[in-house]
Amino acid sequence: MPSPAKRLLEVEDYLFSFIDDTRALAESSGVAPVPLGVGDSDLPTPPPVVAAIQQAVMDPRSHRYPPYAGTGEMRTAAANFLDRRFGVTTNPDTEVLVTLGNKEAMAHLTLAYIEPGDVVLVPDPAYPVYETWARFCGGEVYRVPLRPEHGFLPNLDEIPLDILARAKLFWVCYPNNPTAALATSEFFDELARFARTHDLVVASDAAYTEIYYDTEPPPSFLASPGAMDCGIEFHSLSKTYNMPGWRVGFAAGNAEIVAALRAVKTNTDSGTFGAVQHAAAAALDDTSDYPRQLRETYRTRMHTLCDGLEAAGLDVIRPKATFYCLVRNPPGLDSSGFAKRLLEDAGVLGIPATGFGPGGEGYVRLTVCTGMEAIEEAVRRISSVTW
Repeated sequence: MPSPAKRLLEVEDYLFSFIDDTRALAESSGVAPVPLGVGDSDLPTPPPVVAAIQQAVMDPRSHRYPPYAGTGEMRTAAANFLDRRFGVTTNPDTEVLVTLGNKEAMAHLTLAYIEPGDVVLVPDPAYPVYETWARFCGGEVYRVPLRPEHGFLPNLDEIPLDILARAKLFWVCYPNNPTAALATSEFFDELARFARTHDLVVASDAAYTEIYYDTEPPPSFLASPGAMDCGIEFHSLSKTYNMPGWRVGFAAGNAEIVAALRAVKTNTDSGTFGAVQHAAAAALDDTSDYPRQLRETYRTRMHTLCDGLEAAGLDVIRPKATFYCLVRNPPGLDSSGFAKRLLEDAGVLGIPATGFGPGGEGYVRLTVCTGMEAIEEAVRRISSVTW
């Protein structure tokens, strides 16, 4: 039997396989853990979106291969969303591309740009896919620290010039996973100037822009002056419309960057099922503001979780966005030890933030992607433990 490619040996197993393994181990020992680990919402897809796909799937035209760039309906809906929500003007024919969710598109963008020896700038901590695919492509990863004293924003002045000379791609994610931090328009303006100065492609993961609490709506990187010259942004319907299993999103930005991503995708996949694209377009075009209802649900859950954790004596970084919160390790525990105690002593499944990079040491990440009854049970269990 031939050995797997070396690239598989050079990267760590995907973070969330840890969650599956840990959950299975806990359940085998008789524990029924409260799952506060994965950002996979328990809420259903909005009924109008489900109705739209039910209608579309009956149309035989949906059963054929879709256009490689995505249907005109979906690309137009995406462009209209960007204009309506962020004031960003895009050409749906050349600057918008339908994707199979964000994860696939992020991998393929890296494949489009990174060759052996190129540097990829990756935040630390960060969604693991950024780093994994950089290494799959033979790239060198330079971790850019996200520190609480800097608002979990990268300090661009700290990146060495010799690294920048070899860097091609700079990943950012705001609202941020796992820290839940927000970026300001001023930071995005600075990032666009920085990227143009150093000839970088900025890849902005914008999956969480519609999940925010008690703050102004988060901005888009593409709204900053010069961002359309150097950037591409990834939007997903997984979080905003509870559609993670549907695998649909879109990328938008500079036409040359979009074309490079499209070239990889054209040779790799055959696009998102047309009926799914029709339903996604219906979601993006919807005027009932479903995301506002979603935010209210998550806000209530988040307040319940954070209030309970603080009452239990734990130190919580209260989020203004996303459905994640970071909890600081109690004295004497590292992140893995804290997650282990949460599981073994409280029966609550969280993720050590070191799963997102060494910069996550000091925290465990919890989510509110489960019902209020489960969150209240998690709080009760955690409160019964002496920390």
